[in-house]
Amino acid sequence: MGSVSATSSLCAHHPAHESARRARPACFTTGNRGRDPAYGRAPAHAWSHHVLRLLSVLYRWLVARRNAQFDRHERPIVPVDRPVISVGNISAGGTGKTPVVQMLVGMLRQAGLRPAVVLRGYRRRSRGLVVVHDGQQLRVDVARAGDEAFLHAKTLGVPVVVSSDKVEAAAHAAGNLPCDVIVVDDGFQHRALHRDVDVVIIDPATLSGSLLPAGRLREPLAALSRADIVLLADGVTPEQVRPLMNSSARTFALHRTLRCTAPTNVPVLAVSGIARAERFHDSLRALGYTIAGTLVFADHHRYTAFNVRTIATAARKHHAQIITTSKDHVKLAPLIDDASLLAQIFVLELEAHVDTSAPFLSELLRRINP
Repeated sequence: MGSVSATSSLCAHHPAHESARRARPACFTTGNRGRDPAYGRAPAHAWSHHVLRLLSVLYRWLVARRNAQFDRHERPIVPVDRPVISVGNISAGGTGKTPVVQMLVGMLRQAGLRPAVVLRGYRRRSRGLVVVHDGQQLRVDVARAGDEAFLHAKTLGVPVVVSSDKVEAAAHAAGNLPCDVIVVDDGFQHRALHRDVDVVIIDPATLSGSLLPAGRLREPLAALSRADIVLLADGVTPEQVRPLMNSSARTFALHRTLRCTAPTNVPVLAVSGIARAERFHDSLRALGYTIAGTLVFADHHRYTAFNVRTIATAARKHHAQIITTSKDHVKLAPLIDDASLLAQIFVLELEAHVDTSAPFLSELLRRINP
């Protein structure tokens, strides 16, 4: 049966006892009772809400102090020997940076450039700097790379480097790998690395959100003044963000195309370990799937054999096929020896694009080749 696809506006679219090591899902439900529709977070009690608000005031002060130190050059901003494009956001996860990075890499390659991707490699089982892909081949598995880095390496086939120190990672890519431009995945807050272009994704949930820890905003919305290009997702208009931006910044509408090869006449068990699982569920419904059950794990969850057994049991219980995300699939597939179970698992693929791709690419190239 052919694949199902749809296009819509893009939003970000995250040794003890055996029982302690069996990382159980955050929920196993057939609905969304008691969960925040934007972020899948259960509502806090009134008293804890006030405590979180007070902590957010402190967090705001700390962020403002740190940014002021960079603005006054009291903290170093380190350049590397290649142009740097950062893709980031203001919220903590869930705005669709991964497909945007892949879109940018594709555009840059079509323009004749050789991009490398740099990122932290969150929740990986390795330390320090790791070359995930050297431009010729994969060098490590998904456990050592982290899900996002491994997905970039496997999908794009370009140099990919992970490190908690993005300056170190970018410098290594510039000096040791075949590249002439560096794309930083989730780099907006990593101000220690000089970048030539800051691309920031904004969706409605970001515009109406609160600062950490009460909400999911890493910075106040005023941080958009540092952005060079703002990608507007899920119907955000230029008028909503223009007062927050600097006068030379550009806005572009961001969209996504969803595809899945699973038949739509079979119930679905939706399995995910991402920041905003409800957006994944909404995407499946938009493609016409009926969700019989969901397994929601923590963002960047490290799957185990026990998790695989849980997934298989749930699929049998609901007589369902399994659909998961690309980032989850690269972690699940190596754990599955049963070919019949593997054949039951489908991937919801997401591709980002902008309406005006030629002007968008021209703006990128203008800024990295002044």
